[in-house]
Amino acid sequence: MPSNRGRLPGAAGFPPLAVGPRIPRMHASRFVWRQRWFDLTSGLLFRPGLIIVALGLLGVLVPPLEARLLPHASAWLGTEPASAQVLLGTVAGSMMTVISVVYSILLVALSLASMQFSTRVLGSMMRSRVSQHILGLFAGTFVYCLVLLRSVHVDPAPEVPGVALSLALALALMSLGGLVYFIHHIVQAIQAYHLVDRIATDTEAVIDAVFTEAGVPTDVPAPAPLAPDAVVVCATASSYIQALDVEGLRRLVPQGGRLVVVHAMGAFVSRGLPLAYAEGGPVDPEAVRAAFDMGPVRTLQDDVEFGLRQIVDIALKAISPAVNDPSTAATCIDHLGRLLIHLAGRRALPRERDGLVLPQPTHPDLIDLAFEQIRQYSRTDMAVALRQMRVLGDVASVTRHRASLDRLAAHGRLIEAAARAAFQTEDCDELERRSARLRGFTGG
Repeated sequence: MPSNRGRLPGAAGFPPLAVGPRIPRMHASRFVWRQRWFDLTSGLLFRPGLIIVALGLLGVLVPPLEARLLPHASAWLGTEPASAQVLLGTVAGSMMTVISVVYSILLVALSLASMQFSTRVLGSMMRSRVSQHILGLFAGTFVYCLVLLRSVHVDPAPEVPGVALSLALALALMSLGGLVYFIHHIVQAIQAYHLVDRIATDTEAVIDAVFTEAGVPTDVPAPAPLAPDAVVVCATASSYIQALDVEGLRRLVPQGGRLVVVHAMGAFVSRGLPLAYAEGGPVDPEAVRAAFDMGPVRTLQDDVEFGLRQIVDIALKAISPAVNDPSTAATCIDHLGRLLIHLAGRRALPRERDGLVLPQPTHPDLIDLAFEQIRQYSRTDMAVALRQMRVLGDVASVTRHRASLDRLAAHGRLIEAAARAAFQTEDCDELERRSARLRGFTGG
């Protein structure tokens, strides 16, 4: 990158903000809808809201339909209007109590997870479909019973929709089972083993989506330097890069030129800093900005590093003096090794393809992210050092990329040096055996 990359627009020597005629903006509706869907389903409003609306409509539609299509079943399943009203009122009141209890349990679980693990894991817990569907079932049952009460009449003639009333009983029983399952789910969700496993599983899916080519990793060459007259597109707000419309950006590449994205996925971009540069022709700045989904937090949509970052944060919290839980740190290291082994069979895409230049995380970078901070924070914890050395050896046993092997060997040497400085020679015997295994795979 040229030295003027960090300067503000308008500074001397900074590339011009616009050149040539305005290019018609590309519409990337699929990318926009994908991001809207992710945002909607990442909280506790959208899916519960859909279930509430569906059950409310069911309460409106079932009574007239059963009166027309199932009159005999309605009469057979029906009861006295007063009994039906008491039943529906009791179920509705119970649901409101249960909803309050469930939300209290969920908030306590989120608070415990944020204090014990990391605030970054809250997004993963809120995206849990179990929690969303159970909350929707409770609130929807309440709405269904309220709506159905309108169809129970005493005057001018007694009327009780029996099928609809039976459905209310079925929903109440389903809610009871859902409450038991929800408590079971929450107890699992706040356990480190289940939480880290879920994050690692989600990260594996992101790895498969980002590192799409199977095979031995290769070195990724740096892109060619920018031309002095490259057009710069700057960020209009300060936020994180949550996702990129790669196909949309590829369509915006000037003919015979390049479009160079400056920041990697998950990077924080301050307002006024460059998002991308265009070479070889004009570009529509608004169309380029529309291909960046920006937000106040990092997400795990296409950000492999964020998946590893969450697990590293849990490990760091576990080995802090306030928590002092090396077993949880060991669990995190195991899953970091699992992800790096999965990465060892994936090849990073070229930085430059079809004129679009994208910054890509490399395997050595991800190895550093997985081990560097944990290694630095656990200098005096032999259990964590032993687990790191074992996982380093496991990863090295399946790695064929020379630069990655060098990084694994470097972390192994640093872990061993820190342990020998903090412990007696006899305490380091097992560490030496694991270090020798690592050296056998790395060759140094």
